[in-house]
Amino acid sequence: MLRNLRERIPGAPNFTYGEFVKSDTAIRLGIDNTPTEQHWKCIEALAINVLQPVREKFGRIRITSGYRSVKLCKAIGSSASSNHARGQAADFEPYSGNVSLVSIIEFIAEELDFRTAILEYPPQGWVHCDYRIGGNSKLVKLKDKTHNYTNVSVEFLKSNYK
Repeated sequence: MLRNLRERIPGAPNFTYGEFVKSDTAIRLGIDNTPTEQHWKCIEALAINVLQPVREKFGRIRITSGYRSVKLCKAIGSSASSNHARGQAADFEPYSGNVSLVSIIEFIAEELDFRTAILEYPPQGWVHCDYRIGGNSKLVKLKDKTHNYTNVSVEFLKSNYK
């Protein structure tokens, strides 16, 4: 079923469907970035269970990358098996410069159900979070400037990336 991209997501009223599929790269390269019904269900679950609570706690957030079709993932050098290609992940950042990425990760880790929360390219980077319906392992990771992922604790992030 197609979604009206301007419509707000039920249960996550601060987000529209369009925020999750917008891609300048897809537009520029003519790549179809339309989710399937299963992808939409995953996007809705992510928005309701992770992004809306983050929004309520920290204020407005900007989704910088949401759903990406397999073709779009390949075009940007990502994996076809990315959680973005499943509709299960979003990269985002706060609008306010007064909100630290580490505080967002800490809130997610302590208060929410999630699969993986990643602090990417700190200190000016973004947060990646993925959520799977019925399958969340609550891992916290760091992605550094050399593109390496490391499992870390929230305490590690707090002591190194305030």
